[in-house]
Amino acid sequence: KYNIQIALAGYSKKDIEVKVEENTLLVRSNKETPAEKQDVIHQGISKRYFERHFTIADDVEVLGAELKDGLLTVSLERIIPEHKKAKTIAIK
Repeated sequence: KYNIQIALAGYSKKDIEVKVEENTLLVRSNKETPAEKQDVIHQGISKRYFERHFTIADDVEVLGAELKDGLLTVSLERIIPEHKKAKTIAIK
């Protein structure tokens, strides 16, 4: 089992989208970026649009995601098919 953790202070559950397509896990914000202001020197992550892609193997399944105290945790599990598991061969 594996976890991917992303710090997302200032975001709520409705502001984040977690999606799996083929072998890619996508985490992105739904927040609209306000029009650029010329007097702003720095905007924290909670005010910006972001998108992160993670490549996952064919045998990895996404179990779920949880946002708690500004930390998004996506749970993954590697499921090994029977034909790839180690086998003990009896000696005759």
